[in-house]
Amino acid sequence: MINFAVVDDNKLHRKKINNIIISKMMNNQIDFKIHEFDDCNDRLLKYVKDDKQDTIYLLDIELPSGDGVDVARKIRNIQNNWISPIIIITAHTSLSYEIYRQRLQILDFIGKCEDIDTNLSENIDLCLKMLNKERVYRYTYKNVDYTINLNQIDYIQRDGRQTKIVTDGKEYFQNISINEIKKFLPSHFVSSAKGVLINLKNVEKIDWSKYKVFFKDRRSDFLVSRTHKKELESYDFI
Repeated sequence: MINFAVVDDNKLHRKKINNIIISKMMNNQIDFKIHEFDDCNDRLLKYVKDDKQDTIYLLDIELPSGDGVDVARKIRNIQNNWISPIIIITAHTSLSYEIYRQRLQILDFIGKCEDIDTNLSENIDLCLKMLNKERVYRYTYKNVDYTINLNQIDYIQRDGRQTKIVTDGKEYFQNISINEIKKFLPSHFVSSAKGVLINLKNVEKIDWSKYKVFFKDRRSDFLVSRTHKKELESYDFI
């Protein structure tokens, strides 16, 4: 379970941040809960005190009874919590250097007038890595248990009577159909050809003249078909 503490006195800003979190985490299929706070009040301070270091804090700087930096100081210096990621979302990004100098390990400053959707989504990915909460795929094959980080999977392909799972450094096999394994995967694993799923997050480019996929880890293979071209071209990585 991942907790998000959204601290902002503006209800509309909180709603926008919540929607981004919900969209991102539903896609990741990781259990999460959002806790909303509109001020640096007793309820927030109690949450900070009780936090088991599985929270991602999203703090506004200006609050009615203090500011987000005060909250960050309490998290780091009072509670000695140096694990929970802290992200500042503010209209005052010019203060970022001054606050960085306070050595509170602020992960990032996101301006409210910037592309919050993209920036916050990328920061959530980093936070999940920091908290070791990235989603994994677990299965048993020939009495051996396997655990594979989903971010390491480039593609999954039907291979005879087995299904082959190809990562950035190894190949795994399982007796399962492509349709069945797809049920356990997030939406960025998409069909690219008959009996093939590719992880769009790991795709660098697709050469449609050769129907070849190039991955960010320099692996490449012939994994797409013309029938899936229109669907795949709708994604941002192309």
